[in-house]
Amino acid sequence: MNRNTTNFFGIVVKRTRYRERDALVTILTKEYGYRTFLVRGTQTGKSKISGAVIPFSYGDYSGLVKSEGLSYLNSATNIKQFDQIIQDIELNAYTTFLFDIVQNAFMDEKLPEDWYKTVFKALMYIDNGADAQILVNIIQMHLLQVYGVAPNMHQCVVGGETEGSFDFSVVLGGIICSKHYSSDPHRLHLPPRILYFLQLFSDIQIDQVRSVEIKNSNKDLIQKAIDSIYMGTVGFYPKSKTFIDKMKSWHL
Repeated sequence: MNRNTTNFFGIVVKRTRYRERDALVTILTKEYGYRTFLVRGTQTGKSKISGAVIPFSYGDYSGLVKSEGLSYLNSATNIKQFDQIIQDIELNAYTTFLFDIVQNAFMDEKLPEDWYKTVFKALMYIDNGADAQILVNIIQMHLLQVYGVAPNMHQCVVGGETEGSFDFSVVLGGIICSKHYSSDPHRLHLPPRILYFLQLFSDIQIDQVRSVEIKNSNKDLIQKAIDSIYMGTVGFYPKSKTFIDKMKSWHL
């Protein structure tokens, strides 16, 4: 990788204080994927770049990008912010979770252009009032393919049936019809409407999210189902999901 200063577009994911005067800033870059930058002097009142590396800011950056270890950020221009995400703790939590699951899926590699656009559009939609949970759930279902564990959502994984009553089997990797329920005693026992939404989320794009309206009770069941799929196939969730779960308990 070029060790000279380079220009790139990026979205600030995370910022943590480093020593007394500096910060470590993780940026999702269009050109290089996720990179962590050492940014000098952010804790001083004279810093010209501190405001450009606030989480959920985005724009054009310049610095030394390294494939391993810390990169170094020098300057920033044309910086904007996702203001609603910054101000709303719930939107903040879902956006952080989105960043984490995408980073885990692509293992810090450069995102394909369509996925980078998807992430950026998702932030735009969330910042402009789209339902953050539904939007992130749709992306979660699509990310299963990136993780290499995309389930069969359109026919029974045992017999190939496409009509009748269905449930979801994490172990078998997709939907199973009522004739084959005995193949998985630990199937999820999903209500038909919840399975319908999982199938819908697997097929639609985030551009259609505003056309999807779901009751809160159903949203909770959808999230529980997706959690079961992720824990049974991907095998883990980032810590940011724990905060979302705690946040939901505040409303009980």
